[in-house]
Amino acid sequence: MFDAIRAARPGRFYFACDGARPDKPGEAEEVQRVRSLVELVDWPCELKTRFSETNQSVRFGPPAAISWFFEHEEEGIILEDDCLPMPTWFRFADELLEKYRNDERVWVIMGNNLMPEWKTPLNDSYYFSAHGYGAYWGWASWRRMWTKYDLTMNDWPAQRDSGLLEGHFLSEAEREEAFMMFEKSWNGEIHSWDYQLDHGRIVHGGVNIIPSTNLIRNIGFGLASTHTGSAVDPRNRDNAENTTFPLQHPRHMLVDNRRDLSYFEQFIEPSPLRRIKNLVKHNLPSDVDRSITPYLSRLQRKLGL
Repeated sequence: MFDAIRAARPGRFYFACDGARPDKPGEAEEVQRVRSLVELVDWPCELKTRFSETNQSVRFGPPAAISWFFEHEEEGIILEDDCLPMPTWFRFADELLEKYRNDERVWVIMGNNLMPEWKTPLNDSYYFSAHGYGAYWGWASWRRMWTKYDLTMNDWPAQRDSGLLEGHFLSEAEREEAFMMFEKSWNGEIHSWDYQLDHGRIVHGGVNIIPSTNLIRNIGFGLASTHTGSAVDPRNRDNAENTTFPLQHPRHMLVDNRRDLSYFEQFIEPSPLRRIKNLVKHNLPSDVDRSITPYLSRLQRKLGL
């Protein structure tokens, strides 16, 4: 990923790295190796670094780094360590950051597209989505969006109980899954930061831009990963390719609900095994539930379900 940035030669480069976990032997040395990559910056640019002395975790570290970035910049590109961008991603993001700079409807410009076989109408270079969850594997946005981001989701209980969200979802399965993800993100059971980005998009009536080709490959699938631990995960697809220019812009900002529903059913909807697990857990005493949950979760990750 660093080599891809090096080839793009950005004029301003922000490098953030979390601290090592104290209970992980050898991690401090690995963190230092990552931080030493700044020594390879050999192009003219304004370089800023943010190296945390302590481990902030995957829940608090990324949004803290993104907030630091947007304190200095009105807009820009966010890449985590496992996001390998195609060369044309940078120009794609740059042009759309400018085009939609003052359009409050646009939430995030995504780099990844797991369904490039779904052709955009009129051969447009991208389309609009309102129903994706997670998988922010390389994206671009503006400070105007990030100021609306709320890691703690303070308003979620009132929104959940108001009934105002019911009309947003394309199926009952999507509603149930989204409510589950938002509830667990709010109460801390899901120790992450990106479902909050989806929550913000929904409650603010925003849309994400999805490129017609997959411009970013997630190279982080495997046992060393925090959230993508299974190499047989259906999202682990080596299908990244460059886009072409000039970009063909959609004439209207219309969400392709058919595509969003297909994406949900293919990559997000709970698998049969998880449905069985949830049913079993629901009917077990709480102490038994707690004892078997780790085993069921490991089996689910191992099978990529």
